[in-house]
Amino acid sequence: MKTKLQLSKNVTMNKPDEKRQRMQVRTVVTGHNAKRRAVFVRDEKVDGMPIPGLGELAFLWNADEPATYPNAGNNPAARGIFPPLGGIRFIIGTYLPGDFIAPEPTPEMHLEDGDELGGANAGFHRTDTTDFGVVLSGNLALQLDDGAEVSLSPGDVLIENGTRHRWRVVGNVPATMASFIIGAQRR
Repeated sequence: MKTKLQLSKNVTMNKPDEKRQRMQVRTVVTGHNAKRRAVFVRDEKVDGMPIPGLGELAFLWNADEPATYPNAGNNPAARGIFPPLGGIRFIIGTYLPGDFIAPEPTPEMHLEDGDELGGANAGFHRTDTTDFGVVLSGNLALQLDDGAEVSLSPGDVLIENGTRHRWRVVGNVPATMASFIIGAQRR
């Protein structure tokens, strides 16, 4: 049996048998035609990708370099969750309740001793990015490395400036956040 959780009119998560979330995000993209006129390029559903230890991410726009215009509106090829200097990621993530969110580390994540999965500080990390997030549903807590913590509810905005932090879902329902991530330079 499938039930649907409507986050907004354009973000839907299917809950097959209440075991695993399946996210689809309607994404409308504009671009330029050969005459440099504005055109609609795509209107499609982007599927979320399950990420063990995290939940699910829908990668909506990913670039490893600054945009140039005019362009055809094609989603640039990019690898990894976190962008390099000048790159961007636009994602919507659904995070599952439980302990601190601790996905498998990626090469872009800077970890300290004990930050690894199963470690005393599991989930702590920092990246060379500035992250702009808006909570769409559920509640999240962000904890910094000194133990300070803030709770975020739907409509709250977070600007995370390359600091060491970790996340957890507050309550027993998933939380969803839209994030725009820009690659930054650490000095």
